[in-house]
Amino acid sequence: MKNIFLVAQREFFSQVKNKAFIVMTFLSPLLIVGAGAVIFFLSSANNSEVKNIAIVDESTEFVTSFKSTKQMMFSIYTPQELQSIKDTLKGSEYLNAILHIPKNTDGNYDNIEKNTELITNGNLGITDREKLSRTISDKIVKEKQAKSGIDKAALEASKARVNLNVFNVTDGKEDKGMELKIGLSMFLTYIIFMFVMIYGVKVMRSVVEEKNNRVVEIIISSVKPFELMMGKILGTTMVAVTQFAIWIGMTMGLLILFPTIAASRMDMSQQMMNQAQLAETNPDMMQKVTEISEVLLTFNYPLIIFAFIAYFILGYLFYSSVFAAIGSAVDNDTDTQQFTYFPLVPMMIGLYGSMTTFENPDGPVAFWLSMIPLTSPISMITRIPFDVPIWQLALSLFLLLISTIFMVYIAGKIYRIGILIYGKKPTVKEMVKWISYKN
Repeated sequence: MKNIFLVAQREFFSQVKNKAFIVMTFLSPLLIVGAGAVIFFLSSANNSEVKNIAIVDESTEFVTSFKSTKQMMFSIYTPQELQSIKDTLKGSEYLNAILHIPKNTDGNYDNIEKNTELITNGNLGITDREKLSRTISDKIVKEKQAKSGIDKAALEASKARVNLNVFNVTDGKEDKGMELKIGLSMFLTYIIFMFVMIYGVKVMRSVVEEKNNRVVEIIISSVKPFELMMGKILGTTMVAVTQFAIWIGMTMGLLILFPTIAASRMDMSQQMMNQAQLAETNPDMMQKVTEISEVLLTFNYPLIIFAFIAYFILGYLFYSSVFAAIGSAVDNDTDTQQFTYFPLVPMMIGLYGSMTTFENPDGPVAFWLSMIPLTSPISMITRIPFDVPIWQLALSLFLLLISTIFMVYIAGKIYRIGILIYGKKPTVKEMVKWISYKN
């Protein structure tokens, strides 16, 4: 046990003292924020171009429906000018498109619905196309309602939207906030998936590097191969936890700093006035915010945190031992690709198969994916916010714990043989034989 901690300590300090680790640890959050800002800027810049649309309305019923904005300018032309505009459209640097609305020949707008044309000299975005279509459709609906003698106010008043108050008799409490539960599930699931993939591969590459440098031949003269493998896994785990702790700390700092700065620039009376105005102008939004706050208070945070940490640790130990075994069996990064599919495929099945959880958290697919140790570190996390029965959680953790111990044992068997074999690419059959070798 002492040697395992010594190896883990060496692995930890060798990575955290690396300049690349220090730079990327503090630079990664800034790069992510910067990338988001660039995407937002590019999206804004892409939509900042003013679109000039020529309207040719033969029915004369839609001329007043098109209101120019900063993003879209409308010019009205007569039907007699249609052909001349078409001739100049292709080479025009000013005009982007022509919207041709035909005559309302049947009086029921069927001709307009079927034969309205949008002629462009390039690619007009889907948002702009939808806006033009919606403007015509809204006008037609309004005219049809007027002709039918339908009162718009009465029609709007007749619409209804039923909000179901779901009550779970099994748990004896109201079941609400499905969207928040799905969001939390996806967030936690992707954290575990990315953590296992990034740092599992890091363990594998560390083993390959030491094997290529022949450093491992010196190291195993002092420690057992199993102790070396476990030390590497634990050392990399500490590196990952350190990095995540720094990122979380930076994120929390930013979340606290920005509101504080904003509040310092606005006195209390102004804040209360803004909240009152928001409640007056947009009561639906205020109600939604209140509902979200209530739902967040109903989550079983101790259980969620416990389950996340347990599956986080066991899942990482399970798969990192597989990656360590793969790294010991090959000589370079290129050779690792043919074996990386073995841990990757079940993780992908667990990740995307768990999407069925959102439709039926207690269904057979969600249940078995959360029980099978190959997929449970990812799949069970998607079910935790949906109040999984305790016996299922206990059984899943027990199966994962036994499987992790067994996988570490198997990986140790492969590791002790693989790190001393050079110049030969082993087959799966040979790796199975290594497991049966006695000490």
